Amino acid sequence: MLFFPTRPRLVLVALCVPLLGIAWSNAAIGQSARGSQNNRAIQKMRQQQQQTQKRIQQQLQAASESQPAMPEDPQLLALHKEFIGKAEKLAAEYERKNQLDRAREVYESLVRLVPKYDKAESGLKRILNAQAKTDRKVAEIQASRSWQDTGASLVLGMPVQVEIKGTWKVVVETGPAGVQIPEAMRPSNSKIKLGTLIGIIANSAADLEEAKPFVLDPEQDFIAPKSGRLFLRMFDIDPSDNEGKLYVMIQSSFAR
Repeated sequence: MLFFPTRPRLVLVALCVPLLGIAWSNAAIGQSARGSQNNRAIQKMRQQQQQTQKRIQQQLQAASESQPAMPEDPQLLALHKEFIGKAEKLAAEYERKNQLDRAREVYESLVRLVPKYDKAESGLKRILNAQAKTDRKVAEIQASRSWQDTGASLVLGMPVQVEIKGTWKVVVETGPAGVQIPEAMRPSNSKIKLGTLIGIIANSAADLEEAKPFVLDPEQDFIAPKSGRLFLRMFDIDPSDNEGKLYVMIQSSFAR
């Protein structure tokens, strides 16, 4: 008597082994990809931290430039010391009330007035660190709309970080002559393509018409060139026929 049923079992085992090998290989590839993504995210975070610390050092240096020499007259020196003590108390009070802009102004005055004053320098550095990551806003930017208010009021000289998620589609209808980009819409960077996310810091309707836009690069923080409201849009002449949207997280110290 022949026992044929034993052979199919062997065949099944032979087939399962390669399949298991493929599954393990795919799992390893997936794990490797996730590890690579995590490494890139960690590297980006470290770069952002380094950039922030570099900017803070530059701001500290700028605040300490042109420091006057301490006075030699005893009475004038006593007035200086009295002012320093009162200014320190005022800065500490502003910090307790979370009025960081005012606390920063006091510490900057102390750094300029008193050469190499550790308390003032450490206080200013503490405020700058806090302001660098104080506020966050997430704005939904539609591809089919013109300038859109993000709700973020930027402060001159403060670092701004952005993260961008999502995709959108550019639709351009044109004849044989092509499309001419208006002068007011042309950013300073000639390499900008249609569909790029651009921004403007505006304080009036006229700013939206006249100011030169800039590119928002998620890989690069920027320093607010002026104080005002941040508006975003897609770089396109007529956005009304575009599709999709982006979510933009803005992190900085916002004006109150």
